[in-house]
Amino acid sequence: MPHLDIVAYMPQYAWALIILSLLFSLIVLEILPRLQQQLALRAHAESKKEEAPAAASWESAAPVVIFKSMFSN
Repeated sequence: MPHLDIVAYMPQYAWALIILSLLFSLIVLEILPRLQQQLALRAHAESKKEEAPAAASWESAAPVVIFKSMFSN
């Protein structure tokens, strides 16, 4: 079974281009700016953390378990 039917080649090609262009637009216009913003916030937080004294660090607290192993009792 061929992936692109020769009889309906052009409509399949057109829909593939439409879907891929919409996916590309979504990635470029929505996802990448959010990632860039998060990376900038993270870099800013890292620079602030380096300036803060070590005794006031929240990392010294006990770790929070988000996922429990299904094998632990």
